[in-house]
Amino acid sequence: METVFNISLPTSWDELSDKQLLMVYDLLSRDLSAAEVKTLCLMKWNRLRVLASLPRHRFLIKRKGEPEVALSTRQIQKATSVLDFLDSFAPMPVRISRIGKYHALPADFEKVPFEEFLFVENLFQGYLNTQSDELLLQMAQVMYASDHVKPDKAQLIGIFYWMASLKQYFATQFPNFYRPASNNSDGNLLGNSQPDIYRQLRDSTNAMIRALTGGDITKESAIMKMDTWRALTELDAKTREAEELRKATKKP
Repeated sequence: METVFNISLPTSWDELSDKQLLMVYDLLSRDLSAAEVKTLCLMKWNRLRVLASLPRHRFLIKRKGEPEVALSTRQIQKATSVLDFLDSFAPMPVRISRIGKYHALPADFEKVPFEEFLFVENLFQGYLNTQSDELLLQMAQVMYASDHVKPDKAQLIGIFYWMASLKQYFATQFPNFYRPASNNSDGNLLGNSQPDIYRQLRDSTNAMIRALTGGDITKESAIMKMDTWRALTELDAKTREAEELRKATKKP
């Protein structure tokens, strides 16, 4: 009877520990293929070592205290298929809970002031267009509540994944307000002209604030301190109401 390893792997993003998340982000920062990332996770998380390559696309694998086992590429691919969830952003946002001594905000931004979300959102949209790590660093300073946080490359990747999954999650929670762009598949709703980006960001932010204040600037301070979820709930409702009104008044 062929000897095989008893392996254990997480089946979703929310099962990953901080240490596992950091490893995934570190591997992603190296521009490895998806198959390579999953295989390295399989080996590391199950304490396996490749001793040698064998004929017919097989590898001699060893785990301390257990006999050596020859595994085929097909067997390894079947084992790593459990990690296919790594091919997509987390359906519910996850993040490394702290960087150094600095603790992260709630992953879903619940109870986070709306002004902090707006700031991070603008930085994120800027990053999508410029790919500047400086913008990810500024996001980290908000999302870990300190100007002194010093994320490494892997942790910056984690910041991007956190925000991308948060935006994806918000699209399911607030579907009227977060509508997908019809001609931008990469999630960048701002186009490609950098001089226009910051104007559009400013205009978009101002439009959200005006919608929430009803044009009453005396309410702006309170709006900016509002819980992010409460603000987005209001914006989603206002968007739905505006669309219903538009349909009701549309000429047949």
